[in-house]
Amino acid sequence: MKKFCALQITPEAPNPKHVEMFANQEECDFFFVTHDGPNKDAMKFCPNTTWTDTRNTLVEGVPKDYEYYGFVDYDYVIKPLRNLRVKEQILEDLNEYSPAVLTYYPGAGLTTPFAGNTEYRDSRDASVIPFTHAGFKFVHHSLLKWFFPMITKFGGGVESCHLFNILEIPFLKHVVCSHRMLYDNGVSDMEAPHNQDGAWSDYRMNEMWKWIRPAFKKISVVDQYATQEDHKYNAMLIKAVFQKVALDNNLVPTKDHQITDYFNRDIIGLFFDLEHERFANLDVGIHKQLSEVHSEDKSRINKLLSNITFDDLKTKVNPWIDITKKINDNIRNSRKITTSECVDFYQRNNGDSLFIKSSNSDPALSEYLKGKRVAYVGPAPYLQDQGNGSEIDSYDVVVRIQHGIPNPNDYGTRTDIIQSCLNSNYGPPLVEYLRNLESPDRPRFVICNDTASQMKTNGEWALTNEVYEPIFADLKIPFVNLRNEDDTWDRWVLYWEIYAKQHIERFAAGEFTVYSANFNSGYGAINMLLSYPLKELAVFGLDFYNAGVPQTDEEKYHKQYTDTYGKSGTPMGPDKMLHDQLSQMMHCKNVLLKDSRFKLDTPVLNMLNSDSVAKRINDFILLPKFKNETL
Repeated sequence: MKKFCALQITPEAPNPKHVEMFANQEECDFFFVTHDGPNKDAMKFCPNTTWTDTRNTLVEGVPKDYEYYGFVDYDYVIKPLRNLRVKEQILEDLNEYSPAVLTYYPGAGLTTPFAGNTEYRDSRDASVIPFTHAGFKFVHHSLLKWFFPMITKFGGGVESCHLFNILEIPFLKHVVCSHRMLYDNGVSDMEAPHNQDGAWSDYRMNEMWKWIRPAFKKISVVDQYATQEDHKYNAMLIKAVFQKVALDNNLVPTKDHQITDYFNRDIIGLFFDLEHERFANLDVGIHKQLSEVHSEDKSRINKLLSNITFDDLKTKVNPWIDITKKINDNIRNSRKITTSECVDFYQRNNGDSLFIKSSNSDPALSEYLKGKRVAYVGPAPYLQDQGNGSEIDSYDVVVRIQHGIPNPNDYGTRTDIIQSCLNSNYGPPLVEYLRNLESPDRPRFVICNDTASQMKTNGEWALTNEVYEPIFADLKIPFVNLRNEDDTWDRWVLYWEIYAKQHIERFAAGEFTVYSANFNSGYGAINMLLSYPLKELAVFGLDFYNAGVPQTDEEKYHKQYTDTYGKSGTPMGPDKMLHDQLSQMMHCKNVLLKDSRFKLDTPVLNMLNSDSVAKRINDFILLPKFKNETL
């Protein structure tokens, strides 16, 4: 077994000085992958990948016969401070300390409390410096399965580097920063991509920390330094705390040549709850972790998911956590799956929607819709100048989101059923509109799939049925909602089927869409209508807010809609924050489009089936869900 190998990610060719230092030596070897262009000597060409993806590729493909695995950024300039060459200095430090992780003192181009502190650097041969840069590190072979694969669910970059440092904490006295050599960053920190859009990087870091924080058992040590509650969820707090602890206690690395395996579950378990999904696959090889689920396990997963009942999902508390655990207990040939993956499996392979199949029906609405062709009309402006009004009017029943008709030629003239979320923005204008109509002109039904209507003065939520059942009874308009007599809501089933998640999607520098952990009542109504025995449901004017891509109010809504309900950010306006469009698009593709009764407008159907949406949904599936209950 050679002492170490050096691993590098490079655009098209490795750093020739690094090749000279490490390649084909008696004690070490050199391997690299490229991302901008192929290279005949590269382990692999990895186009359209992140820094994290390529590190995972390196670890997956490199021979497993080295004592240490070194990661060396191609633009780093390495400067020995003694009379040894780079390779000899690394070998000396590895032999002297037998570390869990070895790194070196940061130099120019690196933003850290230690860079440039020559007095501290020259005062000792080595120190414990938590949260060092990941660009020049040597990892003991027994810890490859602890650190890798690096996470990709938050984008794959600074947040992965930060988590790597968090995962070093159980071995901190064996994480050696040698002061015998410097490394300078060829690209200064301020020129690095993550600092070009600092807000985005900060968001990803904090989301990662929110995800791993519940698993960190020493969180009380960190939280005592928080200046306020929100500060606890700032990813940089743990870095500041552990660097302070290291400096205040003058921590020095331990030399222990007796340790041949740093992966000790008992020790690691003092710091991390190994039940967290990050650690579900510790005993599974990295190749398997990065592979698709085995076909036999897919069959086993789908069989277990086919046994899920309506009542299993009719709960305020996330049912997928326990469902996923049960599934993982039965997986034999593959890695364990996450709750997000579990939902994806359920949607794609289950076939039927339990909500559509089993939700309680209103007898009068059921009789009214039985065997009917139904048009469902939203206010999306893409319908303007398309002349779809006569086609919409040709349907047996027309259901409209909210009230009002922007342009009859494009949106039709009829309104037989009105769907509304009945929150404080939309409920009062709808009631006023209905009161001004003569009885024969009022809709046949008002339907609503939301639970909460408005906040009470005591901070509790008023329920839609509590507020609006008396009002619609007075107007003699049947009101159909999803509350049951036992105070449960069928909406909960739909909520967990869709599995919306709060997150931010970045489209370009400074261009983001913020999604809440909920689905739109308009999309909920589509599912609600499909639970009735109608013949066809054709949807017009609903484009998932242009698939969630940032828009102006004028692009999101027809002008008459914003004239009625107000612009974004106004007291009566549509929400600034979109409900989770990716979850709804994923559910629509996986579930609704399999229903032969469901017809989606061609422009929206083409958008849903585009490669760009497919990629966005694949990224979305990875994201964790932090909100694990609903109203």
